[in-house]
Amino acid sequence: MLALVLAAGCGNASAEVKLLVRDGTVRAVGSECSGTGAYAALHRSAKFTVRGAEGKQVAEGVLPAGKAVAALEEDLKVPRVPTFCELTFAVSLPVADTYDLVVEGEPIRLQRKDNQLVGMVP
Repeated sequence: MLALVLAAGCGNASAEVKLLVRDGTVRAVGSECSGTGAYAALHRSAKFTVRGAEGKQVAEGVLPAGKAVAALEEDLKVPRVPTFCELTFAVSLPVADTYDLVVEGEPIRLQRKDNQLVGMVP
């Protein structure tokens, strides 16, 4: 599911954002998730803005639901394991190497890696 995005300006390109919320919550891998505890603001339908290098807003939208990914490589042989919540969505942005994603509170740095913008919390 992609986030609804409104972006202003010319020269924008669609970019895939992968936000990894390292909350260590016990879940079934692949299940729908959102951030927990201190990261509860990172959930489906939470409004976000993206700021460019100069702090100017370059896009806005809403987050999609996340998907639980295993926090450990080891097979624990149980149905629910420590996981991270990964939110993946597309956004239209001017071309740059870094951005700040703001949901609530402190900005989350997004850095370009291969063809994605990647951010990690905490």
